[in-house]
Amino acid sequence: MESLADLDLLRACVERMRSRLDAREESALRGWAEETAQRAAPLLSALLARRDTEWERLILTHRAHRHAWYDEVAHRVSIREFAAFLLENWAFPAFLPLLERTRQAQICDHGRAAIRRNLEDEQIPVPHAELMRRLTGAVKAKAGVGVRLEAYLSLVDRTLVFYYGYYCDPWHLVGSLYATEVMAHHRVTHMGTGLVRLGIEPADLEFIRIHSVCDEDHARDWREGVIAPSVRIRPPLRVSIAEGIVTCLETSARYLDDLVARAQRGRRAAEASAARSP
Repeated sequence: MESLADLDLLRACVERMRSRLDAREESALRGWAEETAQRAAPLLSALLARRDTEWERLILTHRAHRHAWYDEVAHRVSIREFAAFLLENWAFPAFLPLLERTRQAQICDHGRAAIRRNLEDEQIPVPHAELMRRLTGAVKAKAGVGVRLEAYLSLVDRTLVFYYGYYCDPWHLVGSLYATEVMAHHRVTHMGTGLVRLGIEPADLEFIRIHSVCDEDHARDWREGVIAPSVRIRPPLRVSIAEGIVTCLETSARYLDDLVARAQRGRRAAEASAARSP
């Protein structure tokens, strides 16, 4: 069976959201996940060697958490670079369907209740997807036309992590979402600092304000309400959850590396241009 290129596979995942992949697409996604897991195998072994209560410490010490990209976002990137960062993530799946997929897989009342709270939070004061669209629109408008977008293979990998969980293994998705929430405060607050620096209006920053305070509660709900009780009931789930965590961390770090490299190239080009100017 001919395999799909990763970018074509990503497009298929986007188009099939809320339905199912066909057999060829699912086989390609599972093959991608197997190759990606091999690269993350050392970190997976380190995670599984720890108690579940220690997983958060490993996430917080992984280089994806306080990555240099977030300092770039807060203090140095231009509005056009910030716009590219947001717009290049066009294929990232909507959050509510991801939560619904994990809710369907729950095996205990604690897990169902925790995800229900998260789903409810995502609607207050209005759906957070709407707030994110408002923020992205404000950044795009301020950046103007002609923002150059790139298709990083590392971004494709970072995004396919969540589609793999959605289509193939909801407990892998639990791990990826947990890691994302654990790292959210640093990411969101640095984005907020950068957006204020770049002159985005306060009215357009509601997504940032909400997520700078709510994501820590969500991380605790994943840890205490979903992961801990579910693993007690069904210990083999531990492996899928850990695989979701490490794949999310490793693919995120490689994507953020590419963003830093692009920002540095841009600064060097600007400095060289300035040096040539009379």
